[in-house]
Amino acid sequence: MLNYLERGIMIKKFFKNKDNVSTMLIIIFLPIVLELLVEIFSRSSVIDGFKYLFTRPVQFMCNALIIMCSISFVMLVKRRVFYCAVVSVVWVVLGIVNMILLYCRVTPFNASDLKLIDTGIKTAGKYFNFVTFVLAIIAILGVLAAVIAVFIKAPKIKYRIIYWRNLIIIGAIFVFTAGFINVSIDMGFLSHRFSNLTDSYLEYGFVYCFGNSLVNTGVKKPEDYSEEKIDEIIEKDNDTENKEDKKEEIIDANVIFLQLESFIDLSNVKDLELSKDPIPTFNKLKKKYTSGNLEVYNIGYGTSNTEFEIITGLNLDDFGPGEFPYRTILLEKTCESICYDLKENGYVTHAIHNNNATFYSRNTVFENLGFDTFTSLEYMNDVEYTPIGWAKDKCLVEQIMNSLDYTEEKDFVYTISVQGHGSYPSTETYENPEILVSGIEDEARKYAIEYYANEIHEMDDFIAELTKQLSNYDEKVVLVMYGDHLPGLGFSEEDLYNESLYKTEYIIWDNFGLKKADEDLQTFQLSSKVLEQLNISTGVINNFHQNNKNDIEYLARLQNLTYDILYGDLLAYEGINPYEPTEIQMGVLPINISHVEPKEEGIVSVKGENFTPYSVVYVNYERYSTEFVSKNELLIEYDTLKNLDSFVVAQVDSDDVVLSESKECLYYGNNQE
Repeated sequence: MLNYLERGIMIKKFFKNKDNVSTMLIIIFLPIVLELLVEIFSRSSVIDGFKYLFTRPVQFMCNALIIMCSISFVMLVKRRVFYCAVVSVVWVVLGIVNMILLYCRVTPFNASDLKLIDTGIKTAGKYFNFVTFVLAIIAILGVLAAVIAVFIKAPKIKYRIIYWRNLIIIGAIFVFTAGFINVSIDMGFLSHRFSNLTDSYLEYGFVYCFGNSLVNTGVKKPEDYSEEKIDEIIEKDNDTENKEDKKEEIIDANVIFLQLESFIDLSNVKDLELSKDPIPTFNKLKKKYTSGNLEVYNIGYGTSNTEFEIITGLNLDDFGPGEFPYRTILLEKTCESICYDLKENGYVTHAIHNNNATFYSRNTVFENLGFDTFTSLEYMNDVEYTPIGWAKDKCLVEQIMNSLDYTEEKDFVYTISVQGHGSYPSTETYENPEILVSGIEDEARKYAIEYYANEIHEMDDFIAELTKQLSNYDEKVVLVMYGDHLPGLGFSEEDLYNESLYKTEYIIWDNFGLKKADEDLQTFQLSSKVLEQLNISTGVINNFHQNNKNDIEYLARLQNLTYDILYGDLLAYEGINPYEPTEIQMGVLPINISHVEPKEEGIVSVKGENFTPYSVVYVNYERYSTEFVSKNELLIEYDTLKNLDSFVVAQVDSDDVVLSESKECLYYGNNQE
């Protein structure tokens, strides 16, 4: 152990070395510069970046200290200029990515986005044009070239690195940073929980919030989690006096949820003038049927998170900041849901989405949520598309009716629309739009809102046609309609009459006369409200919502249950998960080959039912280029048909993922099986 004099000599020696002094100055001041740059990007404003520095110095310092931790490892390398350049590029790029995402969808960049890279690649073409992609590639290549040049040209330190001493200094920086952050949290300058992701990033800083989203995932174990606590919650739900006497008979009705992409009432936007109401049907229905505001989790994106709360009844505020459970826990574990609750009451459960099956991993996740069938875009015919390439919603009428007609049992149909999806073109898209927009000075923004208004007008026409067909349906039907989030049109709270970026609207329509019971809801409460109207109390979570929503400990108790059923000991189910994954059938209507026949020289016709443009013929396990003729016929080039040739039709998505296969058909001349 060094004595006082030895320590003093070592410190003097350390600071006599000019490289050490310059390194320490870099470690101290470079993080401040980088943090300022990141916050300028986050706010798209130099002035607002400096304002953050001076109005929130504690939060600014916490973010700078985190960057300092990443810079501090420079003391362990000889290429110090190169290391600092690389780390600086990483932080600046993260700041720029955050700025771009805020522009596109209003919600900031977080760790969950790293798990959504495949989804982002699929949708990028609808947000950015070819020129933008070329410029981005040039910029990336330019940065790489600069980094390589720094690696080649930048000097290396000549002296020997004293690793143990430098590790102590790095450790001290980490300890100080952790202590400073913990004290800041205790004093209320920072928080672990982000009730509003966008506001939290502005309040606490990008670096802290992004770092939090990296390490803070899943549901944290509540301090009071125990067998006694879970028993107390369950018993409270089951101990309502005379509950059995008051229980009413379950209403046998088909249940349809219709999740409308980015669907809002534009009359909520201040100073916006429209030539006519884009959504007259929706606005008419909300006056007649149960309706209200719906508090959603995301702005401009995050459809699957709205789905998650609706289907499971769980609160996303209890998960990590910006987390997508569809890309985390639900890939590996089943979860109680409205599907499982209704299956206990004799329902068959269907999911429908006029987009790719693998988007947000739905083809996997839906098995863990209890769906029996999933009809995605790859199983639909006669689909029309918007000018930016999203499927129009009117094709969903046929798919919903097919799901209702396919089974003799009652049906639960969860339908996810996509027509209202962004991005919204900033140039004139429709030559003679039905809805005209005025009151907007910025022409690019005017065109974007005008495009959006015309898309939701078509979605409203779809609602009109669907409710017309369901009105004449010979079974009881409940149709729940709601917007999944606000569109990414750059609205601020000041732009909206309700002053909220997180409120859409819902309607509970029916064809048999349910009592109107308007109520504003959180997204995770909607399913239980619908089931309550049908007198269905099945399921721990559903029963909990129906009995506790006015309880002072409502949200804390819900967090306990959420932790228990997804990460805890399953005490609510006596230690055993009662929910098995379903063997999901892709497409509600099965795809079959009836027979194969030669069409002309070198051409073979495959006949059958329910083919789509995504159908691909395999012969003897080899894929063949397939021409879609109709839902009953496919053509391939195949020289000579031979007895026992094996034919299969597979549904293959745009990424060449095989979603399902038909039964094998063997060729026996005129006799086939």
